[in-house]
Amino acid sequence: MGACIRPSFGRGADYEGLVRLWRRRLELEAQLFERLRFELSPMQLRRGLTLKLMLRDQFGDDWLFKMGDTAIDGAEAVYRIGSLFGWETPELHRCTLPVNDRMVSGSMQRFVDDAEELTAHVLHPDAHPRLLGSSALEYLLMAQIIGWITANHHVHAGQFITTARGDSIDRIYRIDNTVEWFLVGHDKLAPHFVTPLLSRKIPPPKLGYNWMWKCFRRSIIDLPMARAYAFARFIAGLPDDVFREVFEPGIENDFRYFPNVSELTLRDTSSRINPKGDKKHFLETLVDRKRRLPEDTATLFDGQIVERGERMEYRDGPSSRAIGEELRARLDKRIRELEDRAAGLPQGAARQKPIRALTSFAAYSVLLRTFGREVASHYQKIPVGGFRASVEELLDLRENTEDPNERAAIDIAIDAMSAEIANPKARLDYLHYVTNLDSLFPVFPESRAAE
Repeated sequence: MGACIRPSFGRGADYEGLVRLWRRRLELEAQLFERLRFELSPMQLRRGLTLKLMLRDQFGDDWLFKMGDTAIDGAEAVYRIGSLFGWETPELHRCTLPVNDRMVSGSMQRFVDDAEELTAHVLHPDAHPRLLGSSALEYLLMAQIIGWITANHHVHAGQFITTARGDSIDRIYRIDNTVEWFLVGHDKLAPHFVTPLLSRKIPPPKLGYNWMWKCFRRSIIDLPMARAYAFARFIAGLPDDVFREVFEPGIENDFRYFPNVSELTLRDTSSRINPKGDKKHFLETLVDRKRRLPEDTATLFDGQIVERGERMEYRDGPSSRAIGEELRARLDKRIRELEDRAAGLPQGAARQKPIRALTSFAAYSVLLRTFGREVASHYQKIPVGGFRASVEELLDLRENTEDPNERAAIDIAIDAMSAEIANPKARLDYLHYVTNLDSLFPVFPESRAAE
């Protein structure tokens, strides 16, 4: 969790007891995760900006292994802040696993079975937002509030999933969290604010929380503002040093792994973006946001209430003491679940066996770097010479691996790059191509690879 920080607790709500339970939860999750052993899952996901493998543990639960460091610091920071305040996202861990003949680092996140995107329930022509239950609406409202204090602005409706079936949607999960540190100072807590990284390629109605507030202004839904405002007051009182520590790993990595975007793309997005983070400015700005959260939340709520045209009171929610007791009870329950789960595993579990899959993180990284350079470039002519250099790099990778699955996957990458040399795409076409590079790899070992 970064540098060891001794928090200074103030009076009022029992933050000390809450933080103690929170640290115990994270410790138990890490200990249990270290005892899990993984194999390929029969189910796989095939698109996105990172190379993925779906893996299954001894309990039969699936986890999504995202290879590489992209967004790992941001996802971890948001996960930890959310778990402290009862805003749950799927469990997340850093890990290194043997894939073919290489040790590959990345993040592992618990997969939510039978989930579907929230988009179908709120943006589809036949959608019925009134089906969103009070707990789901509270989750969405808290997502915007916690997103504000963590600069988690990479949001669209497809990044919320639900397991709900039937007449009511009561459970929602936020996935693909990031910390877009480069927007701090240029962002705002408002219904219409969206990251420019998404607004270039996704229609505005699908971005951010605008659809939610539009439904509120039209009286289609009622948002639990009183509880959200009470949580904002409680969050504001959290000791600053506890809040700071969740961002320390990302700062120690020079801000590189907070977002899920490359430095090349950042430079292309805005001339105001400084690719070198300012630790003091970033942290103190977010700490100030935490302290001012009740005022900023009230400004957001007041403006939307005026536009709705009704008198509404939201300052009469539960007390900070009641919020603290509720959060401690949630953490106690989670700790008991983890202890019971750990008891179901034998002591001294075997080492992780190598995962054999027709995929290659090394080859994928070459493709992503090569095509990503095309997306960020301002030159009109496609530099086929750069593609040929990448093929040479892939051939060198192939020469230096003995694993048949790894070699077969590198061959797939070479074929893909060779096709681009023969028939390069238009520059804008590579934007879509980059987000689907992982679909090139069939993942499961083929008979010819195992021979």
